Amino acid sequence: MTNSSPDDERQRLQAALNASEARFRELAENTEDVFYSRDASTGQLLYISPACERLIGRDLQSFYDKPGRYLATVHPDDMTAVKAAVEANMGGLPTEVECRLIKPGGEIVWVRHYAHLVGDRVVGTLRDITARKKADIELARTTRALKLLSQSNRALTRLDDELQLLGEICRLAVDVGGYRMAWVGYARDDAARSVEPMAHAGYEAGYLSSVRLSWAEGPSGTAGSACDAIRRNEVCETTALHATPDDFPLAREALARGYGSVLALPLRHGGQTLGVLALYSAEAQAARIEEIGLLQELADNLAFGIENIRSRQWRSRLEMAVSKVAAGVSVQGGSNFFELLVRNMADAMGAHGAFVTRLLPGEPMRARSVAAVVNGQLVPSFDYLVAQAPCRELVDAVSLTLPEHVQRLYPEAAMLRELGTEAYVGHRLENSQGELAGMLVVVFGEPIKPSQTALMLSTLQIFASRASAELERLQADVEIRNLNTSLEDRVQQRTAELKLANQELETFCYSVSHDLRSPLSAVDGFAGLLEMSIENLPESQIGKSLHFLQRIRSGVVQMGELIDALLSLARLSREPLRREQVDLSALAAEVLQACREREPARVLESHIEPGLLAIGDRRLLRQVFDNLLGNAWKFSAGQAVTRISFSAEPQANGQPVYAVRDNGAGFNMAHAEKLFGPFQRLHSPSQFEGTGIGLATVQRIVSRHGGRVWGESVVGEGATFRFTLGTGQADEPEPGGLTA
Repeated sequence: MTNSSPDDERQRLQAALNASEARFRELAENTEDVFYSRDASTGQLLYISPACERLIGRDLQSFYDKPGRYLATVHPDDMTAVKAAVEANMGGLPTEVECRLIKPGGEIVWVRHYAHLVGDRVVGTLRDITARKKADIELARTTRALKLLSQSNRALTRLDDELQLLGEICRLAVDVGGYRMAWVGYARDDAARSVEPMAHAGYEAGYLSSVRLSWAEGPSGTAGSACDAIRRNEVCETTALHATPDDFPLAREALARGYGSVLALPLRHGGQTLGVLALYSAEAQAARIEEIGLLQELADNLAFGIENIRSRQWRSRLEMAVSKVAAGVSVQGGSNFFELLVRNMADAMGAHGAFVTRLLPGEPMRARSVAAVVNGQLVPSFDYLVAQAPCRELVDAVSLTLPEHVQRLYPEAAMLRELGTEAYVGHRLENSQGELAGMLVVVFGEPIKPSQTALMLSTLQIFASRASAELERLQADVEIRNLNTSLEDRVQQRTAELKLANQELETFCYSVSHDLRSPLSAVDGFAGLLEMSIENLPESQIGKSLHFLQRIRSGVVQMGELIDALLSLARLSREPLRREQVDLSALAAEVLQACREREPARVLESHIEPGLLAIGDRRLLRQVFDNLLGNAWKFSAGQAVTRISFSAEPQANGQPVYAVRDNGAGFNMAHAEKLFGPFQRLHSPSQFEGTGIGLATVQRIVSRHGGRVWGESVVGEGATFRFTLGTGQADEPEPGGLTA
């Protein structure tokens, strides 16, 4: 065995060390990570791999020449953490820290810096984690956007004040969404096409007042994302405000307040752009597609919420005016009635003007205003040719809606042109023979929204019957003044009939003003939701849209049933009676037979007293039996055996009292006074279907025959309804009869 000398051993160790360092350099110079080593005591850089140039973008030699060069590349916000790691290394502790490095062009690079002490050297690695960090940041932004959308939706359901809602959405955008500033502006349709800021939150510092914003096209419009979003009706984004100061007038103002980027979202509803929601970030960054989708959904929901609040306020204002008119017109007549009507109709609907006109005799067809208000002021009576006005359509139609472009459609209507009319809604007024007698009209200086037309027409329809009756009453007054004393009885009879009609129509107005609210709100709200969501609906949500559509149809059907029932009830007061001898027993048998045919499985025990005759209008009396016997059949449905009877009970004065009895559900006599009022139901619709108008119809028909009707019952033990038909000589109810 040969003994090696110390020099030989040193040479062997040095060779091994050189080989090891060669392998390390080969590994270090062919990987994306940066490897380095430095003297632990002096900080002198001993080695750094070439990947440093790719990662940091600086020449390797500069790090050897200036040992502190690495710290100069660290982002100022991360400097404290990096220096703490260096001190820990000097103390022999391993460290791992994530920080940002700034490349010469300003680009930010995220690295994970790991270092530990090996002998008298600090050895470390730098790994590029920028992609992961960006993904984490984007995920965090999307999560914030989702949370912002969720909390904003809760605010939409909770708040009913428009400005309060806008302020809350802006606050959430700052507090939850992490934006430096947020504001909402409305697009005004004025000459300047101005954008009016309505609410803001965050660090605004006078930014919104630094320039007047306009969404007009061309040089007169304001450049920038907010106004572009309104002009284009699409999301507009400026990802780096520092790069666009010459193109964006507000960029310098924005940069001075620390804004790095802006995302502008249009407030879209019903095919229109109401305004913009603008979100400003401190960083220059681009939003992800998922984030933009969530934020645009927020903006769409906000637009829907704004319109919903306005619709509710508009409906509330209209309902208050309807109630006011209904309360006042019952004690008014003639010109006072019509003046009150047109004033309140114009105020309630936000209309430019409102008119009631009546047709004049002769040809060509002309009309004269009975009452007219324009801009809140009553105007003198005027005549016009019907052929030169939109109301010529009411010669053949019940109603007319022109939501826009009235002047273009009817250029010959000089008066509408002088008033600057843009939209027009009218309803036909008829006399008791169903002939055109006049028109009820409201006009607008701006287009009206499709969502408002249904309620406007319904409101006009409510008062059309009352206005028609008042027009006819005025004509009757003229005729009465020309009659001689031999017609005294006829005048009194007609006046009493009109008085009764006025009282009934007052109840009619009150009821409709409230019962129209629910079905119309359903149509408005669910149709708006369906309109927003159905176009790009994923397959998994088809059932939800079908549910909305079913709710819409249900509301529309309910609306139709209510209006049809109300109009039928209103006509009963104006149709003349055709008196003849009527076999009431036969009518009762016909109605019960029809009930059996509809439900042949029902077990029925009926008793109809034969030979009961009366003088009256057979058609109207058939309605009495349809309702009384129909109710008896309906409310006895829960019994094993349905028992219904019709009989007569003699009175001391010789007039019979007719009675319909059943063994059905009955009712609480404490609420008996509500039985004959329109829409006054003593059972819920889920128990027994119906419009709540049947007994009001019975009371009106019986009253016109000079009789009265009343009911008696015990809950769960059936009900008995009794009625009389008077002497067959008068159309007036006897004293003491129940009234609607």
